[in-house]
This record gives sequence, structure tokens and C-alpha cells, in this order.
Amino acid sequence: MATITAAVAGQTPASPDRPSGPDPAAAVGAFLTVEQWVREFQTPAPADPASLVPVDGASGVMVMLRHRGRLLGTGINLSGDALMVRRAAGRALTSVLGDPTVANLPEDQRARVGRTLTLELAFSGPMIALPGRTFSDVAMQLAPGLDGVAMRRGESLQVLFPSQIRQQNIADRLTRRLPALAADLGLPAAPLPELTQRFGVRLYRFRTLDLTQRAPGRRPMETFRGETLVRIDEIDADRIATLASGLTDHIITSLWGRDEPFGLMGDYRPALDRYEPLLASPRDQALCVYALGRYAGVDGLPASEADRARTAASVILTELAATVEGEPPPLPDLSTAAVIVLAANLGIDVDPAVTEPLLSQAAAEVDGVIDEADLSTHGTHTLALATHAAAVRSSAPGGPDATAVAAFVDRVWTRTPPGERLSLLPWIGWAEDLLRRAGHDRTQRVTDLRTLRTVLEAIRVAPDPATADLRGGFQLGRGPAASVTAQSARPAAYLATMLGDPIFTPPGGRPALDTRHRETMRYLVQLSVEDRLLWRIRNPNRALGGLRAATWDIDQPVAAQAIGLLAASETLRQWRREP
Repeated sequence: MATITAAVAGQTPASPDRPSGPDPAAAVGAFLTVEQWVREFQTPAPADPASLVPVDGASGVMVMLRHRGRLLGTGINLSGDALMVRRAAGRALTSVLGDPTVANLPEDQRARVGRTLTLELAFSGPMIALPGRTFSDVAMQLAPGLDGVAMRRGESLQVLFPSQIRQQNIADRLTRRLPALAADLGLPAAPLPELTQRFGVRLYRFRTLDLTQRAPGRRPMETFRGETLVRIDEIDADRIATLASGLTDHIITSLWGRDEPFGLMGDYRPALDRYEPLLASPRDQALCVYALGRYAGVDGLPASEADRARTAASVILTELAATVEGEPPPLPDLSTAAVIVLAANLGIDVDPAVTEPLLSQAAAEVDGVIDEADLSTHGTHTLALATHAAAVRSSAPGGPDATAVAAFVDRVWTRTPPGERLSLLPWIGWAEDLLRRAGHDRTQRVTDLRTLRTVLEAIRVAPDPATADLRGGFQLGRGPAASVTAQSARPAAYLATMLGDPIFTPPGGRPALDTRHRETMRYLVQLSVEDRLLWRIRNPNRALGGLRAATWDIDQPVAAQAIGLLAASETLRQWRREP
């Protein structure tokens, strides 16, 4: 974020329909020029003709310099003239010198620092006025991770470039961040209407042309929302096998790794390089056990891959059962009990002396909800998990009556409004599969599941250059972009199961459904942290292979890793089986 005074006085805000923007060829030329300056670790003098780097259509520029993913320096200039690139580069290099690690280097080593840095340039296009009576109104109009935002008072401008928003991982928190723009302009804390009326504040949005490199000296590449795009023609069974293996690696990397039996760490936040909370919840740990166990059972999986997935599942389940002083109880709610029942049903090799008390308690919790008269105390997602666990329990020795379980599943369907039924997937779908195999008439529920698939087909993001990274994801909430997140993996997991079930997918319909499912799996691969993203991540070893919460949110929730692995496993199960 930077305050630029006086220099923007001559800028004219653009209209939404104005097609102007930074010239791509000139932007690439500027990138190569700045890269040379960075390698030499100096910029030419302002009077030197080499300082003139015009980029037509660019209202400003931001230079970011990183060392192995860690941001060391940022420079911004919004003058729009031929010297703006030189000014921004000079500020970024000065910022690098202020980093304590660099400042403490011997002088001869400091001179060589530039050769170890990766460069990112963002050229801003025209600024478009943002209406709105509140900061929340303004934030809702911004495409997350694509739009930058600027606040102007007279000739002073305070900006947040999209790259800064992504770097700080605040795209979903801009309502709280926008008032800070006013503070940095020297204005008091006040509602937006007061800032507008008293101080003449105006807000703008803008897009950028972004160029970066994956390693020092590499060619520049244009990015979309901070990354390169996964092509649809990349998506096949082998690509999904790579996704599943990477998720397994990521889960194993998140193991506590010390003597205490704490299991998995919590959600990983790459922008901060820390886990929050420190330990994953019992439910999320059990979800990972279940996902690893299902993955290990995929036909055709190499024995070594299946063994490491089973071993990791065994370690997590054993450590979940073996609580130590200060840990939360492993069964704080029904959803945790349900997932533990599902995980235990996979036959994972564990020591019964350690795990039996936990598994028995979980089974009793699930059995108890089947006959509850009032289900309103449980959330929809919790009940969805419970339907699958109850169906599993109905076939276990001493388990609940299957007819009672079928009635319980029907009650969950009935109490869930049609507009919310997508949240029941994949769990209620897998529950229905078990009930049908047990001989129950589930004709109405087959129809309901077909309806859900039709709804999903309607809300899958179609190919569009404006939302290219979201292609194949599901729009599960409000807003054209903000609702397309890693939650898409939940329905994707059951859609994969439906591909191999003739009651949903007759042989003649399989090719078209495979093609559409490939779109969704493209989106999940887009969410995964692969080599294409490591250039901007501080600790690549921790983040590699994991699913991000969204293409604009680099956080890696534990639950997303588990559900993503389930979706990948079910897809592999179907794509490696003859239709």
C-alpha cells in the first residue's frame, strides 16, 4: 500500500466501458528492463535516458521482489509517465536493502542479492469509480483477487493492488481493510458517507496486467489472479492421480511430528507460514483418516502408495484416540462421531486397546440420533454426515435396524429445504447407495439425487475468459465469484460416484457426463498448490500439494484437503474402471 501525492492530479477516472489498458508488449519490455536493474541491484539516474520506460495505457505500476517466496521489497508509482517504472523499481530495491537479513550481509554479498530475487510487475489500468454507501457495499463490487481498490482525497491516492491483496490474503476481508485506506490518508475513522461529504473521498477499482517469473532469470509469464491456468486438456486419470498423491503428501506433512500424540496440525496459512489453530479439530482429523482410507482402497493404486495412505490413516486415528492432558475430547459433537464411524468402517489397522473406547462411543452417538424426535438441534451438514454413518452402522453386527435408518435418512431429506439440499452431498448420496444395496426401495430419493445433479450442472462455471480460473467449479452461494470455492469438492465427490452407477448413468450417457466432470476436476487441480504457485509461497514444503480455500484465498483448511482427496479418489475409481 502506498500514498502517492500530487502525481495523480492529471488522471481522469475511466468509464466502465473504456477498453484502454496497459500495452502487453510494452509491459514485457519493461519487465526485462527492470529485471536487469534488479540483477545489477541499481537503477539508472533519473536524468539518464535509460530511466524512461513508457508503458502505454498504464496508470501505475507496482514492483515486488521476492527471495524464495518471501517478499523482501515493494515499490509503487502511479504517475503514469515514462519514469514511473524506474521510481517503483528504486523503491522496491531500497526496501530490499532495509530487510534485516539483507542489511546484515557484507557489502560484496549485498551487491549480488539481486541475482537471487524473483520479480513481479503489476501495471494498473484505468480507475473506475465505485459507488456505495458503506465499505461493505464497495467490497461486494470487487472481484476477489482481481480488482485493486484506490481511495482518493484531492491529489492524494491510497491504493491496494490486487497483488498486495493476494499477498496479504485479505480478499475476503476487504470490508475491514478499506477503512485503513482512509487512516493512511490522514483521515479520521468514520463511516464512508461522512468521509465522502466532509473530505471529498472517492473510491475506485482497477485491474492490472501481471507479469512474474518462477525463478530468478526465468522468462516472464502473465498470470491470472496470481497464477497460470490449468488447461482442460491436461485433465485425465493420471492428472487426478497426481492430485490425489499430492494431497496425501500434504496431509502427511501436516502430522504433528513430535512425541505427543496430537495427530494433525490445523489449517495451514501460507501467507503467515503457520497453522491456525495449532491442532486440527477431532472431526477434521477423522475426515482425513476417512479420506486416506478410501484412497488406499482405489483399484490399481500402486501398493506403495496404498500402504503409505493406510499407514498415515492408522497413525492419525490412533493418535486421535490416545488423547493427552489438555487436548479437547475427541467427540464434542455428532459430526465428529459420524466421521469416526465412517473411518472405522474401512478396516484400518489400529490397536483395539487404544481405539476401541473411542469407536464404541462414536457408534453409540450415531445410533442415538436415529430415533431422536427433534433433529433441529443439529445442523444440516452434521445430519448429512450422520445419514452416511447410520447407513454404515445398519450393516454392522449389533447395529441399528435398517428400516429405522432408512426412515431417519428420509427425515433428513424432508427437513432440508430443496434450495439447501446440495449441502447434503456427498454424505447422503453414499447413504442412499448403501440403503439401495441393502434392498430398500429408494425410488423417490434416486429422483432427488438426479435433481441435485441437474442443479449442479446448471451452476457449474462455464468457460469464460473473465473467470477462467473458476472454470468447472460450482457456484454454491451468492455472488458471481465469491461462492466458487473448495466447497465444490463436496458435490464433486458424489458426482464421481454417480458416473459408475447405472441407475444414474446409463452406458450411452457416460461420455458426456465424463466430459462435464472433467471440468470440475480441472477446477480442483487449479486449487492445488503446485510448482506454478511456489514462486510466491514462503514455505513451499508445507504448502505443496494442498488445496487452497479459493483461487483468491491461499489458506489450506484441513477439511478441504480431506474432501478434495475424496473427490480425487472417487474420480480415479471411476476413470480407471471400464465404463
